[in-house]
Amino acid sequence: MSADQIPHLDKVKLKKKFDISHFDLNAIIRGIQLTLVGAHRALQNPDIFTSKHYKQAAVAVAAGIVIRLLIAFPIFGIKLLLWILSLFVSLDRVTWDDTLVNGLSFIEEHLLQVPLFFMGLMRYVTPALDDLFMASLRWVDQTYVAKHKHDPDPSQLRAMYYPQLRLYRPTDGRTHSSSTAESITMFLYRFAHKGAISLVIYGASYLPYVGKLVLPAASFWTFKRAVGLGPASIIFGTGVLLPRRYLVIFLQSYFASRSLVRELLEPYFARIRFTSEEKRKWFRSREGLLFGFGIGFYILLRVPLLGVLIYGIAEAVSCPFPRRRSGSRLTMKQSTAYLITKISDPPPPPSESQGFAASQTEWRNKQKFLSLSLGNLDALHEKPPPYSEVDPHPSAIRTVCKVDLGKLASEQPYLHNRWHPDIPFAGTVKDGETVKIECLDWTGGQIKNDDCADDVKNVDLTKVHYLSGPFEIEGAAPGDLLLVEIMDVQPFQDQPWGFTGVFDRRNGGGFLDEIYPSAAKAIWDFEGIYCTSRHIPHVKFAGLIHPGILGCAPSAEILEQWNKREAELIAANKLDRDVAHPPQPLSVHAGSADVNLTEKVGREGARTIPGRPEHGGNCDIKNLSRGSKVYLPVHVPGAKFSVGDLHFSQGDGEISFCGAIEMAGVITINFKVIKNGMADLALKSPIYIPGPVEPQFGPGRYIYFEGFSVDEHGKQHYMDVTVAYRQTTLRCIEYLRRFGYSDYQIYLLLSCAPIQGHVAGIVDVPNACTTLGLPMDIFDFDISPQAAVGAKMDMGCCAFETGRTEGVVCGDGGRKSHFSFRGGLTYKE
Repeated sequence: MSADQIPHLDKVKLKKKFDISHFDLNAIIRGIQLTLVGAHRALQNPDIFTSKHYKQAAVAVAAGIVIRLLIAFPIFGIKLLLWILSLFVSLDRVTWDDTLVNGLSFIEEHLLQVPLFFMGLMRYVTPALDDLFMASLRWVDQTYVAKHKHDPDPSQLRAMYYPQLRLYRPTDGRTHSSSTAESITMFLYRFAHKGAISLVIYGASYLPYVGKLVLPAASFWTFKRAVGLGPASIIFGTGVLLPRRYLVIFLQSYFASRSLVRELLEPYFARIRFTSEEKRKWFRSREGLLFGFGIGFYILLRVPLLGVLIYGIAEAVSCPFPRRRSGSRLTMKQSTAYLITKISDPPPPPSESQGFAASQTEWRNKQKFLSLSLGNLDALHEKPPPYSEVDPHPSAIRTVCKVDLGKLASEQPYLHNRWHPDIPFAGTVKDGETVKIECLDWTGGQIKNDDCADDVKNVDLTKVHYLSGPFEIEGAAPGDLLLVEIMDVQPFQDQPWGFTGVFDRRNGGGFLDEIYPSAAKAIWDFEGIYCTSRHIPHVKFAGLIHPGILGCAPSAEILEQWNKREAELIAANKLDRDVAHPPQPLSVHAGSADVNLTEKVGREGARTIPGRPEHGGNCDIKNLSRGSKVYLPVHVPGAKFSVGDLHFSQGDGEISFCGAIEMAGVITINFKVIKNGMADLALKSPIYIPGPVEPQFGPGRYIYFEGFSVDEHGKQHYMDVTVAYRQTTLRCIEYLRRFGYSDYQIYLLLSCAPIQGHVAGIVDVPNACTTLGLPMDIFDFDISPQAAVGAKMDMGCCAFETGRTEGVVCGDGGRKSHFSFRGGLTYKE
């Protein structure tokens, strides 16, 4: 080989590959110091030392003792067997018994890391890492402010972590997205997998000739992947010389502490979304410090009594939160919160977070931090970093309401489920400002993504609708109009599904509940702008995402009018059903209101179920999508605007009551106040201008069905649009039934698909005429009138209640109706 054929050695790349600066001794020592400093600060938290925690502390200490006993039980069993054996055989001169016991102890304590396994298992049984981490981060910020409140220049203090990070919604409510059983199963599988590999490698180290190189080679391979070529080469070199026992202790201690740190940092990464590569770089640049931090706690946890004490203190802190939770290590979690403030920048607002994760992959302040004395660690991050360098065009849209999908709606202070002028403001929006508002689904999360309609049948309707708000719009006053421009509506990225329901006739019912009285459900999966359902196959359509409810709070006088006129309707009712819903004190949620105000709202507050002329409310207008403008009357100072009941799609009429594709998500709105707008525009009710976004099928791609004021039993009614639209719907159900769909599948589909419903005629006595336009292109087969219909297709079924595979269809529904208001519905006997 000639000289010019010899590969050129890139010294820069080679130096980078062998770099160990991220794993230097100074960083490891500083990590251990942070363990002690963080633990000390945790013990200063007054939330730990309260009388109501003593019981939890005692339980935790007992749990720790049980863990130690479980660890010691196999060794004790072996010793017991040896003692029994010694009764029959003399073991005074043999040493294999001690070797056996010591070997088992070594395998348990160091090779398999059984102590860490038991403590790790407990946090899967009672997960609460995110809550504990955020509470600890709040305490760290509070102690920082208290320490520096007398500094001569407060403007030089670092930015706070908790106020911004709490606005980031975690991936889920508990760090684990799967069920507890699935989480435990996966945890056991991972432990068994790692344990088996460790045992195989350890056994291979006893092979003749090559055994001495097995552990160093394995350590080189794993360290190269974890921390790079430089540290891996050092470990390999020392591993050849170290005795097998000490090499195993070092390796297992390192990887156990590494796993512990990753577990403790999970709540941070559940909020700040890193890509896999960004996360790998983040850990790589801080590897030495994180190793020191983890090994400090790892050593403390291995001391029998001290480990139990730390674990007990950790268990004792579950009480400050709304529900009792245990199994979390607060001392470690508080230290982790303290650690985050030293090795990462304060997060920006979520609306400005683009590029933040990428900016954190390199530990830019490393040398400065490692050079600080322990007493001066707070000198880091004196000013927030210039995020504009990362993202020169950050979004200015702020989120004024965040919801927690893993928390009960009734525990979230920015939601309410009644209309009342005294419900406290949930936030303030400037005139002309664009903001994002997060919303739960209208039931507050009562409906699940499964194949059973028990949740629909038993839904608690005293709780609905959960709305986000009310928001103060600066400058709005009674007599003004609030111009609400809908800029965008989207489902949450981590909940890309929605539901449509037919309510049980005894609990909500629907437009056709005298014919279809059973509860049923269809789940819809979102795929970009489209949706499909496993419960209604061969259908796919684009969503027209919109809010079902937009409205401002009524004044006390208007609220009184609502209650009066609806009470009169209830008193005059002759129908065999509810005709209105009066104030309901049960399940009232009035945001951040105190007990007395909540009780008042329960006595007086109007239900959110109907829309009302004075303010809009629950109008379920499918065309109020992106680009729409709604003009809402203002009746109270600040408007007290609320929004909710988001729909991915809906047909005109929303006939099954829970008839849209209901979803949780975020809506972006621009607010403008039009002074004296009600008088200037002569408005008594809302008006709207629809946006330009709408699914396009073309005028020749609909089938229109007609209906008249003659019910299904042949009885004539006078100009009754309700009867006419019932007949229109039934004609469509009969048409689609020929292809294999069940009546309930069609009923659900007509509620949520982009159906066009119209009143065609209302002057030609005695019949009103209505039409229903069904877009043919939402089906993946031909449903046109000229299509040949052979054998019915297997369409599966929608979800029904437990024990039922099909819904009830009543052929005599409405037979006892009269020639009057809402004809076709049964009167009381």
